[in-house]
Amino acid sequence: MSITITAKVFKAGNSKALRLPRGLDVKAKSYEVTPTATGFMITDPKAEARRLKALQALWGSAPDFPDHNT
Repeated sequence: MSITITAKVFKAGNSKALRLPRGLDVKAKSYEVTPTATGFMITDPKAEARRLKALQALWGSAPDFPDHNT
C-alpha cells in the first residue's frame, strides 16, 4: 500500500522548487531526480549506497539458499 503525499511547487528566483511536507523528515542536502513517464522519482543517493553496501554484505551468507540462476 502506498501513501500519497501532496507537495507544493513554488518559484524561487528563476527556478521552480518543490516544498515537501515536514512529516517526510527530509535529511539529505541533495537528491537525484529521475524523469519517468508520469512525472519524476526522487532518490537519496547516499541512502541508496548504504542499502547496496548492506545487501552486498549479505551476499553468500546463506549458502543453502537457491541461486536464482539455477
